[in-house]
Amino acid sequence: MNSIFETWRKLLSEAKATPGCKLPNRGDIAEGIVAAAIVAKLSAREDGVVGIVTPEDILQQVIRIESMATTVTSVVPDLSGEFEDTISFAISMPKRPFAALMDPGLVHCLVGEYEGAAKYVNSAPMHRFAHRLANNKKSNEIFIKAAGTEDQRGTKVDISIVVDGEKKRNLISLKVKGGDQVAQKTGKGFSVQQAFWEPLGVNIDRLEAPYNELVAEIPEGKPFDSREAITEGGYLVTAGAATSLVYSDAFRQLQSHLDENRLEADFVARLADYIKEGITGPEAEFIELVKIEGGDFKRARFGSQYYKEMEKANLYPVYTESGSYPKIQIIFQDEEGNESVLVQMRSKVERASSQTKAGKRYGVLMRNYLEAGKALYKIAGV
Repeated sequence: MNSIFETWRKLLSEAKATPGCKLPNRGDIAEGIVAAAIVAKLSAREDGVVGIVTPEDILQQVIRIESMATTVTSVVPDLSGEFEDTISFAISMPKRPFAALMDPGLVHCLVGEYEGAAKYVNSAPMHRFAHRLANNKKSNEIFIKAAGTEDQRGTKVDISIVVDGEKKRNLISLKVKGGDQVAQKTGKGFSVQQAFWEPLGVNIDRLEAPYNELVAEIPEGKPFDSREAITEGGYLVTAGAATSLVYSDAFRQLQSHLDENRLEADFVARLADYIKEGITGPEAEFIELVKIEGGDFKRARFGSQYYKEMEKANLYPVYTESGSYPKIQIIFQDEEGNESVLVQMRSKVERASSQTKAGKRYGVLMRNYLEAGKALYKIAGV
């Protein structure tokens, strides 16, 4: 792997020539890369300054990982040379993404993630953070952990930074290209739909009977012996009809909220809360949303400035049926008339599977996603 470290330009040319890399989960892999980038930044101390991190520096940290059971530790002098910081990091992710992260033959597929991570840790906020730690005239215990897959229900944090046992403000919820989901509600029960829409002030109670009548046709659990049996039985179409019933009514109400001045301010405040809660959960004070894409990065935070920007934003909803399933996009229009998606609420129906003693069994799984759009990084960008 050392030879790969020495030939980054070759990897970059290979990446451009290999557009169809197949990776198990790019988001999981990127967590390991960004964690290694933070370690590289906090360790980049030479001649009294904090240095600029390169993709090669990040790769050098990744090389040090022997297994997911490994905590990699180094001792680094501070800028005065009088104190030493102990910097450790560990990663936790599913086996296949971990294997891809450590596979020398796939590094060229991840050039964009390495370059985007380098730009992120070299940005002004992270550079200031690294400098404060390097110049605080203390010997610190610093621990960076990428563990987004360990507790997806309990926290929105993918990468955490802990200094002397104290969780720092630079907790990261990480996204990559194509991975814009920030929250979801799963299940076919009507209560799932209510939980998804009620925080926005959307009341769908009157649809309970017709919705339940439709989903009652979909068998519970996983009773099918093939995905084709689900399709042939028309259950995907039935699930799509049920969600379309809800989404079309929700769209009508959202449209009304944004069209009427007396309702708009209350709805926008609810929407701002809904987005923040979906992205940060209870840790809004600490978490920033970071997206690594195309060799670059975008960052968003959800404090008072975010709410100010939301209050003055020009927003309107658009309803579409994507394939067989509905989605609602909240569109942001800037002062020059340029339009982009703030967030979207999207329904998806899957033919889910699980392994049993009798073999693989299949069933219908209904999901509702809240997904971040480009405009969110404009409104909440830092």
